[in-house]
Amino acid sequence: MENLETVEQENRNELVLELQAEVFLREGRKWAKFLAILGFIFVGFGVIFALIMFAASGFAGDISPVPIAGIAFFYLVIIGVYFFPIYYLLQFANKAKEALDTRSSQSLTESMRHLKSHYKFLGIFTIVMLALYPIIGVVAFIFSASQGF
Repeated sequence: MENLETVEQENRNELVLELQAEVFLREGRKWAKFLAILGFIFVGFGVIFALIMFAASGFAGDISPVPIAGIAFFYLVIIGVYFFPIYYLLQFANKAKEALDTRSSQSLTESMRHLKSHYKFLGIFTIVMLALYPIIGVVAFIFSASQGF
């Protein structure tokens, strides 16, 4: 009886994928990792650019109606938001590799959880941006009309 439970427990931890599904997961994982690493590089460049903008705001004075430091802060906020989907994508890639290497269903489940979080985040962000676009358009129209453009 104890041996039967051990065999059932081992079967639950075994990852069973068709060969083609495994090939797709391996290739998708590699592309996800590539995009995540590239995303982190762009986040790094974005932070450097925002810091340069903060430094430049001290030299520029008030030559524009919107302070450069305000734009740099907004840019940092956008970069901060962009960090999370990249992080989830990297976690998906790492857990998928672990699942394929160890044949672990638990690692595959974790991998899929991170992929779900990645797409959920992007979906919510897209909805928020679609809601903000009309508001931004109206504010820009009012601002330009008040400036006499």
